[in-house]
Amino acid sequence: MKLENVSDLYFIMSVFVPGFIYDGMLRQFVPLHSSTVKETVFLRLLTATAYNYALCSPIIYVCLSRSDLVGFYGRLLAWFFVIFVAPVVLAILRAIFMQTTKFDWVFRLLGLRPISPIPTGWDWIFSRTGRCFVLVTLKDGREIAGWFGSKSMASSDPERKDIFIEKLYAVPTDGSPWVEVPGNLGIQVDGSQIAFIEFRE
Repeated sequence: MKLENVSDLYFIMSVFVPGFIYDGMLRQFVPLHSSTVKETVFLRLLTATAYNYALCSPIIYVCLSRSDLVGFYGRLLAWFFVIFVAPVVLAILRAIFMQTTKFDWVFRLLGLRPISPIPTGWDWIFSRTGRCFVLVTLKDGREIAGWFGSKSMASSDPERKDIFIEKLYAVPTDGSPWVEVPGNLGIQVDGSQIAFIEFRE
């Protein structure tokens, strides 16, 4: 599509921008399946825009049919909310819903087990887990113990999985409590070397 006049710009903003904002904001909190098929991507964005407009339909109705009640600046603020603010709010609400298990009882009541849109177990656990201790076992049998806190990070890049643990601990062989390694600034572990990860309170 060519931008030949201001109307074309308004059209593109109204059709694509809400979907882009929604999708981009949601991916800040929840790793989702990525598609390289252009038609699929556009359909996903258009669907997000359609949901946004459906939920904002009362505001849109007032702007279009009762513009005398809100005035020019009222319409301007309303459209700004619909196009730029509402998608952010909807994405945050969707992220909260996807990261919690509080609503799973609804699906159990209906006898359903929903399929997670999160692509891997790695992405699922790190999008939901809070601060905790982790015990990483490498493929060669070595163990790395640490504190996965607010300064830690687990990659959501499908091409490269790795994890940064902000505090490193030594695990005594006699079963006594872990001991923080003095002077350490954390450790980065290549995901391809990890056999499994244990999460502890």
